[in-house]
Amino acid sequence: MEIRDLVKQYPGRGRPALDGVHLTVEKGEFIAILGLSGAGKSTLIRCINRLIEPTGGAILWQGENVLRKKGDGLRAYRRQIGMIFQNFHLIDRLSVFQNVLVGRFGVTPLWRVLLQRFREEDKRMAMQALERVGMADLHRVRADRLSGGQRQRVAIARALAQRPALILGDEPISSLDPATATAVMELLKSINQQEGITMVLNLHSVAVAKQYASRIIGLAGGKVVYDGTPQELDDSALSVIYPAQRQDAVETIRR
Repeated sequence: MEIRDLVKQYPGRGRPALDGVHLTVEKGEFIAILGLSGAGKSTLIRCINRLIEPTGGAILWQGENVLRKKGDGLRAYRRQIGMIFQNFHLIDRLSVFQNVLVGRFGVTPLWRVLLQRFREEDKRMAMQALERVGMADLHRVRADRLSGGQRQRVAIARALAQRPALILGDEPISSLDPATATAVMELLKSINQQEGITMVLNLHSVAVAKQYASRIIGLAGGKVVYDGTPQELDDSALSVIYPAQRQDAVETIRR
């Protein structure tokens, strides 16, 4: 994927949320995006899968500008991209298994979705995804009975059920306690390494980003101000990514 001069201007706001973002994502990378609230992290993630429509620029997926896609072409593109949200976005009244089947909606005729008559292949793929995240034994449990960590694992399974090439995460661990957040990051890293699925995640914690990511992107004011390895992310780079923070707060930022 190549993002070229991406701009997002929200109505009524003076400064663009994204102001000429340019970056390339290679297959198999594990990318963490860092930045203050309002830096453009969530907007960038949501522009990539077109939950938000950019104002300008281009997003090239396998050489094609996806901003020109509509209808079936847009749906085919979105099927290749899984999404994990901070607040899980599960349907509480449905079972774990039914929530994961939502990941098959993009390749399932509408009448089958409405009648809940999924193909056996879809059911098999959903159960495989649950097994991958360690939730198969709870497949009949309603989503509203799960803990936060369990809910995020189901959300990851839902993304895996799409058979995606890329998984996007919009603050996927910020609502979890530290131990659960670590377990979720370990799961995502293993999926990246074993299945070869590219990961692009917004994260708050610099320490978590440095531990798990193979590459870190820093955003400030809607612009890319850092693009490098975790090893290269020093205090000088942090002060550019977090310009509103005082120098004596760098240790706090790292956490």
